[in-house]
Amino acid sequence: MLLAVFSTAACALEAGAPMPPISAPRIGEGAPIELAALKGKVVYVDFWASWCVPCRLSMPTLESLYKKHSAQGFTVVGFNKDVEAADAKRFLQRVTVSFPLALDAKDAAAQAFDVKAMPSGYLVDRKGVVRKVHRGFTQETAATLEKEIADLLAEPL
Repeated sequence: MLLAVFSTAACALEAGAPMPPISAPRIGEGAPIELAALKGKVVYVDFWASWCVPCRLSMPTLESLYKKHSAQGFTVVGFNKDVEAADAKRFLQRVTVSFPLALDAKDAAAQAFDVKAMPSGYLVDRKGVVRKVHRGFTQETAATLEKEIADLLAEPL
């Protein structure tokens, strides 16, 4: 039994792992989102849903960080886990963001990232390596994330 628990933990996507090369349809108009194309940027991959209460806090914070740091090479990609795209669109009428959003109704991206909580975020460096994993979201997460983004942006390419 111990071996089974250990092997499951070994499969979890954690800091140090490469960002999975996911492609997903964009919410709204535009080409699919290709995570592999973002190499060279600092990326925060966020998993959210309309029913996720902490997402109401995380989304505006991520929008603020995106606007503040995008000129320096930072981007956010939000993967929506709602089964119905209409639910995501209703949420986005109340909580607007300008960063790219993708649909993950079949959970392909969530499975590749091994999402364990909502929201979940993966901070990826310019080389495409996951450096930090955030499960859940609080005001403390926001302050920590601000520093982590600034640190990764300051690293040399």
